[in-house]
Amino acid sequence: MKNLHFDYSFEIKYSSEITNCYYTIKGIPQDSARQKIKNLEIEMIPESKPEWGNDCHGNKYIWGCNPLPHKYFLFRVTGNAVCGLSDYEEVVKENEAMIFKHPTKLNAAGEKIKAYYKQCEDEKKLCDAATSLEKALLIMEKFNGDYVYEKNVTDVKTTAEEAFEKGAGVCQDYAHIFISLLHLAGISARYVTGFITAEGATHAWVEVANEGKWYGIDPCNNCRVTDSYIKVGVGRDASECLINRGIMHGGGDQSLETKLIVTDSGIGTNYLKKGLI
Repeated sequence: MKNLHFDYSFEIKYSSEITNCYYTIKGIPQDSARQKIKNLEIEMIPESKPEWGNDCHGNKYIWGCNPLPHKYFLFRVTGNAVCGLSDYEEVVKENEAMIFKHPTKLNAAGEKIKAYYKQCEDEKKLCDAATSLEKALLIMEKFNGDYVYEKNVTDVKTTAEEAFEKGAGVCQDYAHIFISLLHLAGISARYVTGFITAEGATHAWVEVANEGKWYGIDPCNNCRVTDSYIKVGVGRDASECLINRGIMHGGGDQSLETKLIVTDSGIGTNYLKKGLI
């Protein structure tokens, strides 16, 4: 069990003023059987008075509007996460088993992924696995050894089949492809976003339904989720876990800068990522 301090923020700069910016932000860790969140604080510039809500998957979010003209927007969330309280998340709800067995546009299996799954079945003898979790771990072991982590090969719109054809991608691609393979195995699986101590931006992994509970698996790092993982949100795919959505008037060009600091036992790691949105 670890007590992790997280400090996550994103800043958006606009080339010209915007007005009436309506936003929805999901980058807020929440309590579960595996983690408890303490000392949560949220900062926004320009200041506004957001409302709280929960989406259809139970993710917490804030929403609101900044009506005044501005060329800069900051969201920052800080707090402590006590992680590793359990090796599972929560009990699988009655309707989730079916919802998270059905593919979406981003994680639907094409012919190449289907053919690869057959290789997994034969090589890993999946029919001998006693549980969904055991089967998922066998699939992950083979997939991780055959796929390569590489940035700037894919983007947020790349589908699982497209990413698989490229043979390389980032954590989002690992998660989408892995979910595709799990669906072919008849396993309910959901996309997860969060923070881990070894990365400076949000990370993605997968939760597998096994004997009535959700278990976290990270196909990008070929491991079970540990007490170094802070969960933020879940969905069928990455599009349902986007941290920031907004509609505004004006703005011109936009640039995004994200920052994450995760501290474990007094040891801090500071990462910075820059790019365009």
